[in-house]
Amino acid sequence: MAETLLDDLVDMLRLEREMIRSGDFGALNALAERKESLLRDLVGAPVTGLERIRAMAEENQRILNAALKGVRAAQRRLQMIRDASKALNSYDPQGRARTIRPDGTGSLERRA
Repeated sequence: MAETLLDDLVDMLRLEREMIRSGDFGALNALAERKESLLRDLVGAPVTGLERIRAMAEENQRILNAALKGVRAAQRRLQMIRDASKALNSYDPQGRARTIRPDGTGSLERRA
């Protein structure tokens, strides 16, 4: 029975990896509940085979962390783009930073 549970868990970890790689993060919650149930059933199972499970779970965690890092980087970039549409950062003749806003705060000189 433990061998079948291990096989089921390996299959689930493979599915989890594919979900992470494809960006299907919403489906991970339902999968986590099923995975926890399988892990509870493995209590007292022989140690052989569990090392493979641990390695797969760690790999999935590494991939998930990398995916989250990418999502956060994309969010920061989108915020920078939004901020750029609200104001322009520039420097005055003395080299001091200044912000020019389209609403008229800050100064903008147009030259022909």
